[in-house]
Amino acid sequence: MRILSRHFRYARDVMLNLKTKKLMIEQNSSTSEMNSPYFVRNKEFCNKFENFVLEKNGKVKGIYNAWSFSVIGKIKNPNIWTLNYKKSTFTSGNLFLSTKTQNLLTSAEWKTKNIFESNFKVRRKMTVDFFNLQTSKSLSKLDFSDKYVIDIKIQKGDFLDKLFMILKPLFLTNEIYEIENSKDDFRIELRTEKHHFEIFERVAELKKTKHNSA
Repeated sequence: MRILSRHFRYARDVMLNLKTKKLMIEQNSSTSEMNSPYFVRNKEFCNKFENFVLEKNGKVKGIYNAWSFSVIGKIKNPNIWTLNYKKSTFTSGNLFLSTKTQNLLTSAEWKTKNIFESNFKVRRKMTVDFFNLQTSKSLSKLDFSDKYVIDIKIQKGDFLDKLFMILKPLFLTNEIYEIENSKDDFRIELRTEKHHFEIFERVAELKKTKHNSA
């Protein structure tokens, strides 16, 4: 827990530093951790993230070790997108413990300014939704997945349908955790161990198209 506490204290400062200059992702590990295959895996993940952001003239900052990572990048396209990937590992302290016996939390968040005129939320379906779907006029299941529901007060438009088609592979693998369009922000939250850069780029391009037509 001490390692994780140190990790998240550092991650708290990442957003503050991103506002001022282009920064890199750093490792924060002991010598023994560097011999772990999990350190190598996290290093490779963070290096790919860093390269992706910097190739787009973005800003990146983060930290990683054998147990976890927290990386944040900002890309302008033309609106600013914030990409945030986190991984936390709760283990007995064995650096060579099988991932099957580890408790992992891996998440990603893609966030930018509000995209739609109306607020909405897409989330994983819960048991209570069996009743909510019968009583709520704004709540419905997605057409291609009964594992998710959408709460929206107006009829879905073509743009939202295009977004869902881009994200459909992540819905089908259950990697989508939540999508929300609020008054200020639009965000996609994932539970995944992958970057999914190709899908992000398609979402960003769709947002860019809407921006140019506004």
